[in-house]
Parts: sequence; C-alpha cells; structure tokens
Amino acid sequence: MKAYHSIEKWCPEYFGDHVFGFDKIDGSNFRVEWDRKLSKKTHFTLGFRKFGSRNQMINNMNNPFAKGIEIFKDKYFELDRIFNENKRFRGIERITIYGEFFGENSFAGTHDWNEDHDIKMFDVFLYKKRYLPPAEFIKIFGHLDIPKLVYQGTFCEQLVEDIETNKLGLNEGVVCKSVNEGVVEMFKVKTNEWLNKVREKFGVQKMLEY
Repeated sequence: MKAYHSIEKWCPEYFGDHVFGFDKIDGSNFRVEWDRKLSKKTHFTLGFRKFGSRNQMINNMNNPFAKGIEIFKDKYFELDRIFNENKRFRGIERITIYGEFFGENSFAGTHDWNEDHDIKMFDVFLYKKRYLPPAEFIKIFGHLDIPKLVYQGTFCEQLVEDIETNKLGLNEGVVCKSVNEGVVEMFKVKTNEWLNKVREKFGVQKMLEY
C-alpha cells in the first residue's frame, strides 16, 4: 500500500499557479487500501483490504491507530459503492485512501489516546496511475467529510500572508494542490501561530522540519 509522501513547503516559484487550498487538519496520516476483487468477493469488508498509519501497517489491535479502522469503516462505507459504480474508477483494481486521524487535543503528530478521535479523508491514489486531481476529488467526494476548501485561485504573496497571519481562521495551515500536465502537485503553508506552538513544545529544530 502506497505511503503518503511528505508535502514540501511553499516557495515563490509556485506564484501564479492555480491552486485549490484545503484546510490542513492537525493529526496523523491514516491510509486504507481498497481492493476491487475483495469488494466483489464479499460485502463484509467493503473492499477495504489494508490499513496503516504513515510509516507502518496496522496488523493487530495493539497498534494505537487500530481504533481508526472502525472509525473509517463506519464513516466512509459509501466508498465501496462509489468505487464500483463511478465510471472514473473503472478498471482501477486498487485505490489508496488517505485521511487524517485526529482528536480534540492532537498536536503535531501527538495524541491523547484516552479521548475520542475522528478521521477526515483528504486524498485518493489510483493504483498504477496518479493522485486524483483536486477538482475531481471535490466533485466525487465533496458530500463526504473532507477538508474544507478555504481558497481556490491564483497562488500569490497575499494568500501566503493571509495564511501565515491566520486571517482565514485556520488551525494548522493550508495544503495547496495544482495540476501540471495531469500530475497533481502539492505544497503547504503553515500559520505562524501553529509553528510557534511547535517551537515552544518541541524546540526550534522540530519547528524547522515543518
């Protein structure tokens, strides 16, 4: 199952690109693989074959992220029908769904495991192909719980300033997605407020990693 890549920081070379800016949820990556053959074989699994966090597979209930499996199944059971019926996914044997696992007090990849958690789906990768373009992602999955689209238009200095000074009322920042010759490109812009919290809690070196 394909692990989600690390999204790079914004840079001026992206100025002028048309982007979709999504609210960045503060949590941990959660991934699920849907398999067409399994979906046809039994409705019990809804086609969901594998589960994992960003860096490891979830193979037993001792993994703290295992609590996300039922959360995902209960919340996104409709994906099995969509992948089987929507023409966009015809001929695609496997699809990886990415979501953010988070709770009220989740911060920079840390969690309070005693509180309730949720998962918000934010991306889809088509096996042997590419990530689904943002416009299609919104069109197909917009009725489900996906990150809020906070901006659509030209990426510019004013947008960076608005995000960094948190004029948009964000928690962590924005993930910007654009499409170049059919390939989805992504980069992130964080709020200064969130970065300062990382610095206070984990130090300057950790902050620079974001």
